[in-house]
Amino acid sequence: METVGFIKEFTDFAARNGYNSLTLYLEGRIRTPGFPYPEKAESYTTDQMAEVVAYAADRDIDVIPVVSTLGHAELFLRYPELAHLAETRGGVSGRFEHCPAQVFCPSQEDTYRFFRDYLSEICRIFPSPYFHVGCDETWDMGSCELCVDRLRHGESQADIYAKHLLDVHRIITGELGKRMIIWDDMFEFYPGALEKLPHDIILACWQYHDRVEQARGHFLNGLRVDSLAEYDRLGFQYLICPSDYTHTIHNAESFTSYGAKHRPLGGLMTTWEKSDSFLLQSMPLIACVGRLWASGRAGDCDKILREVIEEIFGLDDEIFYFAIKALCSSGLYLERRIRLDDYLTCGENNFDYSRRRLVEMLLAILPAYRDKAVVVSRPILEEILLSLRSEQIATMLEDLVPRFFKDRAPLIENGQKLRQIRALLAEVSAERIALWRRVRPGISPAKMEAHYRGYLENLDQIPSLSADHGTLTVHFLLPDQYSAQSVRLSIRYDDNSSYEEVAKGVFKEMLHLDCFYSRLFLIAGDRTPTDIKVETSGFGGQGFTYFEIENTRGRFVPSAVKNLRGIVSDPENLLTSDWTWAFAGERTTKACYHNPGLAKAVHGFEIALKLCEGKLS
Repeated sequence: METVGFIKEFTDFAARNGYNSLTLYLEGRIRTPGFPYPEKAESYTTDQMAEVVAYAADRDIDVIPVVSTLGHAELFLRYPELAHLAETRGGVSGRFEHCPAQVFCPSQEDTYRFFRDYLSEICRIFPSPYFHVGCDETWDMGSCELCVDRLRHGESQADIYAKHLLDVHRIITGELGKRMIIWDDMFEFYPGALEKLPHDIILACWQYHDRVEQARGHFLNGLRVDSLAEYDRLGFQYLICPSDYTHTIHNAESFTSYGAKHRPLGGLMTTWEKSDSFLLQSMPLIACVGRLWASGRAGDCDKILREVIEEIFGLDDEIFYFAIKALCSSGLYLERRIRLDDYLTCGENNFDYSRRRLVEMLLAILPAYRDKAVVVSRPILEEILLSLRSEQIATMLEDLVPRFFKDRAPLIENGQKLRQIRALLAEVSAERIALWRRVRPGISPAKMEAHYRGYLENLDQIPSLSADHGTLTVHFLLPDQYSAQSVRLSIRYDDNSSYEEVAKGVFKEMLHLDCFYSRLFLIAGDRTPTDIKVETSGFGGQGFTYFEIENTRGRFVPSAVKNLRGIVSDPENLLTSDWTWAFAGERTTKACYHNPGLAKAVHGFEIALKLCEGKLS
């Protein structure tokens, strides 16, 4: 949620920087007579949205609503009154474990009755000729009994998806007179569905890579597809949709160059996931992209960025310009890890020392400009500085936390460092919560409070957790990060014939996207382990390179791999501590998506352990 006042200010900002429309991702954020369930603090009234639309119209900005009509429907389906419309109703599980209901069932007429009523109410607020209906990441579609029955009787998942789009199109375009926009990612799974759609539907093509030479498949093992060429061939109009998601300007810059080789209708600059941060620090990047598109000066991004920085901050200063440019190029203010578990996961290729040094340099430069910037832009610089301080704290913890569990001797010294870091984090926490209250007055709950409270509580647990535990280190491989294979790890000790579960979850290294990464798991500190059991299931597969255990009984490493189950390739590679790997599960994510039985199959192996002299650094 953002306040109506902030949305108005952002509308002014968009108009100043070359944009002609503002697309509001709303899902279920507007209360209407037909959808009265949201709390007042978590939703807008129809009058508030009408006020935003009128304000934008005075500035020649068209406000386009986004209301998800298939996937990403959590803000609808969390209410008991609509729970019967969920694809995963009645205890049915979807493709990913432990996810809330997030996909509408496309096999119930009640779903479309709700859409007809609610979308009609929303269209009365927004006079825009365009309406975005989402339909991205529809992971659970095809799971409920009604959908499974359709599949049994000859329909494909692509047929179900296409029919849903046609049914919504009939409402949005046929009855309400709007031109429909949809995200394009699911056509990677259902290419045949595209040919069944009317050509007045606009495809929103989203890609968040720094180098968009051509589109890559989402959750498709990084499949290269020239999507825009295909849309040109089929006669569809489309938008290029970069993002500030990685907080670098290179995604939008390279996507614009890719789009220039084709015939896009326009561009949609997207910004996501601001519940634990603000839109403020993304504004220089967003302004630069708007001016780049409006000017048509493709390839002159540096010149436009310089103009943007001077205008936003009121500073014609070479050092300041290069500092903000570094931010726009590096993704430094991406919100970092807050869970203890995250600090026990790290990439194995390298530690990003250059990132750490850049943060130190920027924190030495930028605070001096806080009072020099024009008053209206000071909150932008304030959030940038807070994010840099958070990043600095995260890099300190990335280095320190594993020492508590791996190096037992310097506990006193490490404890003192941890207390110092915690004090720094408490300062940043107080300042970010204060900024929330200024930028989002009345938006409740203030999610940043829970965010930092959990962060601090996690740090407080570290000394007691490390005192009595040993560690299981699992060295993983995941080539493309687009798998979501759940891994269950268990250990058998010499005093118990049964396995004891250590952890279960989807374990990834999401920050640096390193394909080789390791993760520490806490285990018993004074028992002798004899075997490790690994079980995987779910979407995609999971690779492993090595396992090792350390506790007061010594260091234990693999001596043999046994009891293979399901699909496991090259298990002998687990006996050597190197980067050769074993892989459990189906490698092709598309196969798992289209075959739920394959995705639910369990794969795995057991590892017999031996006591090993010496310690692996």
